[in-house]
Amino acid sequence: MSHSSGTNDNSGIKQVVDFTEARAVKMDEKRRKTERIFFKHLLGVYCVTGNTQMRPIELVEVSEDGCSFQIPFDGKTPWPAEHTEIPIRLYFSQDTYIPVHIKVQNSRDCIDEGSRYTRFGCAVDETFASYPAYQQFVRFLKSYSEHAHKDKGDVSIFYL
Repeated sequence: MSHSSGTNDNSGIKQVVDFTEARAVKMDEKRRKTERIFFKHLLGVYCVTGNTQMRPIELVEVSEDGCSFQIPFDGKTPWPAEHTEIPIRLYFSQDTYIPVHIKVQNSRDCIDEGSRYTRFGCAVDETFASYPAYQQFVRFLKSYSEHAHKDKGDVSIFYL
């Protein structure tokens, strides 16, 4: 039996693939893509500024205890610099919404699809009356992203 001299480069060792971890990473990517599509095309999200004005915001991610959103960067009038507790509205139609109260925990500048934004990480107020509805919405999104399928046009639709 001969042994080669030199360093052991581990080239003969086979790597073990952790399918559970790989599946979790894939599901996380799918969930994020699903959420972004849902947020951009199906859900209107606004922040209430003052008693009579609303400002559109873009949700980035949601979880049962927090969320992140972004707004276009504005160096002249940074917002919500002076506000840490913010009421937002999740519109599911033009005239119905779920109110959610959030507290800004952090912020950072970011680039998203070639545009500059300020992104905010927030905690959701779990004592607010609408929190159970928000919690169910987050659970629905998670379940939807796990079970959703891309429509490939393989089935015809007939209208009666």
